Amino acid sequence: MANDRSKVSVGDMMKNMDDVIYRRQESEDTKSPLIPFYWGLRVGKEDLPKDANQQTVNGQYVDRFGNRLDEHRARNGGFFANATNNIPDMFDSNFKGGLGTKLLDWKQGDPTHPLREAENRHYMVLAARRLAALVRQIRLIDPDGTVNIIAHSQGTLISLLAQAYLVEGLVPNSCGPADRPADTLVLIDSPYSLSEEFMDRLLQRGDLQQTAYARANTLANLAGHVASGKHATPALDQLKYVPGQDNFGIVGPTWDPTQATRLGGPQGNESVVFAERDNRGKVYMYFSPEDATVGLRGVNGMGCSGLPDAIDVRAAPAGSKPEKVSLLSAAFRQRVFTRRLREGKPVQVGTPPGLFTMREEGETSHGLPGGFTTWAKSATISVGTERNINGEALTPPFDPEMEGNVLPGTEKTPLSKKNRGQHAPGKQSIDQLEAEIALSTNSGAGALQQLPAQTIDWPTSEDGKLPAPGEVEASLNAGKEPDDQCKVGRVMSTVPPSPGQIIVYRQETLNEAKVRLMNTHEAESSYHSAVMSGRRNHRGATAFDVSVGQARAMDDPDWATLLRAVADWRTSMSKIDKLTKAHTNLDDQTLRIVRANCEYYAQGDFPPEDVVPKAFPPGVVSETIEMRNEEIHKQVRARSHHNMSI
Repeated sequence: MANDRSKVSVGDMMKNMDDVIYRRQESEDTKSPLIPFYWGLRVGKEDLPKDANQQTVNGQYVDRFGNRLDEHRARNGGFFANATNNIPDMFDSNFKGGLGTKLLDWKQGDPTHPLREAENRHYMVLAARRLAALVRQIRLIDPDGTVNIIAHSQGTLISLLAQAYLVEGLVPNSCGPADRPADTLVLIDSPYSLSEEFMDRLLQRGDLQQTAYARANTLANLAGHVASGKHATPALDQLKYVPGQDNFGIVGPTWDPTQATRLGGPQGNESVVFAERDNRGKVYMYFSPEDATVGLRGVNGMGCSGLPDAIDVRAAPAGSKPEKVSLLSAAFRQRVFTRRLREGKPVQVGTPPGLFTMREEGETSHGLPGGFTTWAKSATISVGTERNINGEALTPPFDPEMEGNVLPGTEKTPLSKKNRGQHAPGKQSIDQLEAEIALSTNSGAGALQQLPAQTIDWPTSEDGKLPAPGEVEASLNAGKEPDDQCKVGRVMSTVPPSPGQIIVYRQETLNEAKVRLMNTHEAESSYHSAVMSGRRNHRGATAFDVSVGQARAMDDPDWATLLRAVADWRTSMSKIDKLTKAHTNLDDQTLRIVRANCEYYAQGDFPPEDVVPKAFPPGVVSETIEMRNEEIHKQVRARSHHNMSI
């Protein structure tokens, strides 16, 4: 784990890792309204290396660009480099390779997050469609079902896009009562960006980059869907527990619609009274200035930079007037989670709403060491930049938990004497999946290493000849799994000669390489998952920002099992069929999307356009630099023609 210094051995390696990692485990007595949503990329035959010998690198399956795949030729969540900072790019684009990308990959030197060309991003649109189908199915079971979506990173863009499909209908112009947005969205560490990033335009999108006008309006529209779709049933006072009566919500026996109690205090055992609120129809955005992933140049996501109250933009067509797009409101709120210390104390989450200075004199943009590399990689936050933190006050406010993913003690190193109140990023170790990604690059620390000379027992031949390396290799590998086999380079006599022994120079096995990486490779934390993984952050903030309501669909264990199966893109259609019972039939629209997803995961055949449309749904605004330039050229030509002498 990222925060665990314990040494691992070959015996600790997970077998069939790709079938067990990132799957929520529940005991038989678990009763939870949670539905984990999983999505990802399945590579088709056309995106695999044509030469079968090149389809694996160091025991890892790879696509034709060299990206690591699991044994199903899939990648949960897609590739790191293939993430986007806007929604139109999810429909028909991909992360590009080329010399510039190769130089960036070499410069960053991180084999666990390689930058490789990638496949079409439309798998993200399929995920948004399936998420919308899941929410709609819940509402078909219970029209007043309360749905909160807590999303992280690229999942925030998928969740926003899903709202458009919930408003439009999975089949356009066929909306019913179940076609309404989620009650509350909590967007954490989102890469969504309002800016036209130079690095993105230079190395990736060129003149197909989305304009600030399109970005701002799309975000405002999709967040607006949640606000305009606010569902007031059941009323909060109907959720209150009354003995002997049907209560409509998941609340405690002393809960009240105006105020309630929670455990708090230094030991977590004190009763704290707080004001209850109705969060239906709201979007919350959690951001962290130290998020070095969405803070990269070329990304500059709102999950790092926060949102202004409004942004001034202008559409490309001639005659368009400047407009101010409002973003923050009573229905769109943000909270900041930061490692910064101000006046020697942590910046608490949940203090009364007000302005927050993102960067004060003497502070760096993201809490990173200075120098050219940091400047070249990271977007700049100007000194004095302010953000309106309009998330409601919390009772009590709390110190954010930001160091849960780092090796204990590594987060305490002062950044420098110049940068007051800041500490250098903590260090992280890597897990088995990251080690296998590194091996798939076959470069740097991810390349198999030669081991020191090893003395082994070997019967001495009558003529004194040494065995061939291949003979020794076959003997060492006999009866072992592929990941425990090695390559022998040289065989030598012991010095002085020792009967019955030889010296072998061999390469480490794949499992030995994984162990080496997991035990020795430490990298700076990007803090991209710090907010999401901090339990205190959710106990202190998220729990009070989601909507209180009911989860009738999850009260039925058969429905609960089926809905969770639908939410996991790796579930086979045969399992869906087995879980479907007389009273748990999926709606035709849901079933159509689920079946297409199952076929995609099983075969790599992407669904047709009637399942995953190529056209943008209402609310998603697309305007590119190219479109803006064409309008400018038209206006220049028109003026030139008008000024021509007769």
